[in-house]
Amino acid sequence: MKSVPVRRAFSWIGLFLVLVLMEFSCARQPANLAQIQQQRSGDHVVTLLNDTGVVKQRSNKLVLEFRNASTNELANVGNVQIQASMRMPGMGPMFGNISSTRALGQGRYEFDADFSMAGQWNFLVTFDPMGRVQFNLNAQ
Repeated sequence: MKSVPVRRAFSWIGLFLVLVLMEFSCARQPANLAQIQQQRSGDHVVTLLNDTGVVKQRSNKLVLEFRNASTNELANVGNVQIQASMRMPGMGPMFGNISSTRALGQGRYEFDADFSMAGQWNFLVTFDPMGRVQFNLNAQ
């Protein structure tokens, strides 16, 4: 009968190892992200990042990073809003599809962006308190 507690212990250890491996495989490490552009707004430095450092036509997974400009520490900001538009000569602007931001931790927000055409996109980011930056991105 000693094998039942041993088997149960190994089951718990196995479950624990699977959960730990899942956590590490699903976590996006900011050190693996490449900078696309960086702008300053008041007391914050805002950096746009992704896996390649290049924005492409169609689907993109992007990360915004907010840092205190004087200490360089990650800074939480509230209510991050993002708009993407492309000027269309002789017509109204075209808008990119931007998902809601998802907090990745202190000062980092992930979102999805879909640019239907290659070319120059204006990317406006607003955040609390009273912050605003604009990135000019070239989707390839």
